[in-house]
Amino acid sequence: MNDCFFRLKENTYIEVRPITISSTQSLESITVGHVYYLFQDKDVYMDHLISFVNTGIKRDENILIIESMKNIPKINTELNKHFNEAQKSNIRVVNNFDYYFASGDFNTKAMLAHFAKDVVLFNEENNSIRTWANVEWASDDPDAEKLKLYEATIDDFVLDEKMVSVCAYSHNSITPMLDLILKKLHYYQMTDESFSVSNLYKKP
Repeated sequence: MNDCFFRLKENTYIEVRPITISSTQSLESITVGHVYYLFQDKDVYMDHLISFVNTGIKRDENILIIESMKNIPKINTELNKHFNEAQKSNIRVVNNFDYYFASGDFNTKAMLAHFAKDVVLFNEENNSIRTWANVEWASDDPDAEKLKLYEATIDDFVLDEKMVSVCAYSHNSITPMLDLILKKLHYYQMTDESFSVSNLYKKP
């Protein structure tokens, strides 16, 4: 990856060197894990999502993508571009509305019911499964305790099922307090440029 430069003002630039992700510690290398992805760049987000799907295809896994309705057309376009029909039969894209909006923000019981239903319907051949969820909410001030309960429950599920699960959050929607909570509830943390083990993760 090449170095890049950002312009601060007229004829003034700073050099920004990209963060190098260890080849032994990356989203593509893990086989089990709960990942907190804080994203900013939508194009980079899409690149990571396609890479995540590609890794699952190579491992003969099923891939469940829980995504915002406004992003689904673009995701389907990218999936059509990168994967053939046989490969796409292992990919399921669902609207995140039923998960995060229909029953109120972070109704854990309702979200897990939808998740279990999608997993069972999709995973009839008992292949291993990986999930990618764009987590959103309707309110301007999400309930931190509900979010904590939801992610703690998902963490248990991911570990019990020995799967890879990415929970993606837009940088614009996350406060410092929510960021801290999420780093405590995911073993791995990720940004557009980095991937690492969270030093704040604490399993109850």
